[in-house]
Amino acid sequence: MWLRVVVAVLCGSVAPEGARLTRTAVLRSAVAATSALVPTVVHSVPPPELLARAPEAPAQLRQQAEPKVLYTPPSVKGLSSPEQVQLAEHLSKTGAKFYGAYWCSFCRRQRDMFGAGGARALPYVECAEDGFRSQRCPPQVTGYPAWQINGKFYSGMRTLQDLQSISDFDSSVKFAEYVPPPPPPRPPPPPGGYKPPVVDGKSTAEQLALARHLKASGAKFYGAYWCRYCGVQRTMFGAEATVALPYVECAEDGYQSASAVCRTQAQVTAYPTWQIGGQFYSGARQLDELAKLSGFDAKPQAAAKVAAVAPPTEPTQRGASNDLGIDFGGNAPVLRTGDDCDLQREEDCK
Repeated sequence: MWLRVVVAVLCGSVAPEGARLTRTAVLRSAVAATSALVPTVVHSVPPPELLARAPEAPAQLRQQAEPKVLYTPPSVKGLSSPEQVQLAEHLSKTGAKFYGAYWCSFCRRQRDMFGAGGARALPYVECAEDGFRSQRCPPQVTGYPAWQINGKFYSGMRTLQDLQSISDFDSSVKFAEYVPPPPPPRPPPPPGGYKPPVVDGKSTAEQLALARHLKASGAKFYGAYWCRYCGVQRTMFGAEATVALPYVECAEDGYQSASAVCRTQAQVTAYPTWQIGGQFYSGARQLDELAKLSGFDAKPQAAAKVAAVAPPTEPTQRGASNDLGIDFGGNAPVLRTGDDCDLQREEDCK
């Protein structure tokens, strides 16, 4: 049929009588007349809400409909010296790798040592799954930050002098001693002081009975509102039992602070710390262990039955620097029982 239309145009049946058509006008008229006869092909993706309602939609299209938020490490503000940039470029050229996570405060400090220009030249590898340009990191990386230099792995932060020696960088280059910037000042506390995070979980009868027994037996639970493992310890008891705990707030700006009492206890060198039967135990403790240490209800049928509660592996707020810089490899216990929140490094436990 399209041939008939073209012939009609060429014969002048489409044009008004007496009109004179050019070749371009004839072709345009033919295309316009045939466009209605040719089906239109649309190259587009259905709206995301339509894909979400269609279970038969291809998996690739459904993934495209769900945007993924990726996070980047905090930017470095300090200026770089020529030596810092040269070391960073040397590490990159020699195949070194700097493994880290965007939320790791110690990784941020490591980048700060190089300044802004040097940090951009570092061979940084993002290991967090929700980090920008994330990669699968080697199994030898059991903590952040970690370095891979000349085929060997080194865990933890390294001074520029250490990296200079390990990577065989020019030994004649001298680096100024790194002085970390002071932490930002804290805002004034609210009236009465800061309170620990609210515990939402419901307490069982055994959890409530154990909390009351600990208080009645003279036990003490020393902690600080900002210590994440103190929060883990309270979560084990549930909301109702947490209120009954013999908690002692050691932070000076904490709610109902008893910092003066904490200072009199030389054995309280970390948070959380339990004082039970005259003995001190640092670190978060499972409830069955607290029951045994305090002599709570020796009858098996009445013992506290609580599932293990693992500490959070990521910060509760994106971009917050509240990681503890601990080794989280396979050899690390599920619940840290050592000096998790060291009083000398209080800012790392917030």
